[in-house]
Amino acid sequence: MKNILITGITGFVGSHLAEYALAQNLTVSGFDLRRGSLAAEYHLGEITDRTALEDVLRKTKPDGILHLAGMIKSPDPDTLYKTNLLGTIALFDAIMKTERRPIVVVASSSAVYGPKSGAEPISEKADIHPVTHYAVSKSAQETAALRYFNADELPVIILRMFNLLGPGQPADLACSSFARQIALAEEGGSAEISTGNLDAQRDFIDVRDAVRAFMLAAEKGEPGQVYNVCSGRAVRIQSCLDEMISMSTCQIKVRVDAEQIQNNDVPIQIGNAEKIRLAASWIPQIPLSQSLTDLLNDWRQKVKTEVE
Repeated sequence: MKNILITGITGFVGSHLAEYALAQNLTVSGFDLRRGSLAAEYHLGEITDRTALEDVLRKTKPDGILHLAGMIKSPDPDTLYKTNLLGTIALFDAIMKTERRPIVVVASSSAVYGPKSGAEPISEKADIHPVTHYAVSKSAQETAALRYFNADELPVIILRMFNLLGPGQPADLACSSFARQIALAEEGGSAEISTGNLDAQRDFIDVRDAVRAFMLAAEKGEPGQVYNVCSGRAVRIQSCLDEMISMSTCQIKVRVDAEQIQNNDVPIQIGNAEKIRLAASWIPQIPLSQSLTDLLNDWRQKVKTEVE
């Protein structure tokens, strides 16, 4: 695989994936709503626009497509389904109108497993129980993508990513929100952090490890298969917050905000990454402490720029 197309290339995962692929001397093209700053070829458009997608595919002729375009949160469920499900169908329909049949790796989420997974590590054989609109949209996305494998023999691989961390993460996710609030406090802002549920336990994986999983899955994974991307251990969100507070240069108070506590929140979720380890020789390499340090330092730089 030498020539790849990344949908959602300017997003959190997409930008890291593009940077990694460029460092591997791959030819990188991207499809997104805006241009990035890397040495990739950027194409602008909506992920639901079949005509634009087909045009990009014909121009770039990728032998691998990393499908990351999607939404995590929206006040409007229709937007989640349009982007995550209909956008995926539009991409695959566009592929089928071209002559090439590139490997396609689709970014899904551990959210599809839902709250019934319990404290045991979840393998890909586990039943899925999506309870949020986001989780349902990702489950539907998986089903739609695998339809093209089953019906059209298009090589499709699904990666279910667990909780990602690392520099560049959006502020609307828990640990990134903590990091931003701490960075603001250090610049003279409020020294009180507002949080949601801190008792939940999550399986965290660094985004830079995740992008390696994408590339390895594309090269060594088996089409038609689903792979977990996870660390194999659960950590309380409280522990992540405590570690970042310990790095802070000022005193931080914590206030739990009831409005930030989500309904149907999963108490604990741990993944089993044995399948991708055996198939693609992937194991996580970046420790959680490094992910949290890099995330906090990234927000310190961003906040300092905002203040100045």
